[in-house]
Amino acid sequence: MLLTLFSTFGSEALSTSAILGYGLFLIAVVAIAVSSQRWLLWYLFGGMGYWLAVEMIHSLLTHWFVWSEWHNYVVAMGISWLPLGAWVLYRALRYEDVSRSMIQEREL
Repeated sequence: MLLTLFSTFGSEALSTSAILGYGLFLIAVVAIAVSSQRWLLWYLFGGMGYWLAVEMIHSLLTHWFVWSEWHNYVVAMGISWLPLGAWVLYRALRYEDVSRSMIQEREL
């Protein structure tokens, strides 16, 4: 029955343990989706999307520069953290006046 279900993507190349693993993963995702904890799926899909972005940056770096695999991954991870750093810097600079007012309020 599993081979019939998975025949659409060529499961003949997959081992029994791979089919079992995919099945358990699918059951876990469906169980989370119907539970009250479905917000956990955003973390799951967000993490997969983030790692896909890191892999894309790594692939581009591999084609552009002649660095080792390790250096490419380190640079790709650094580049992927740039938007977070920019957002934190923006928030810190934008709400600096709020921080000053809080300091003045605490001094009183």
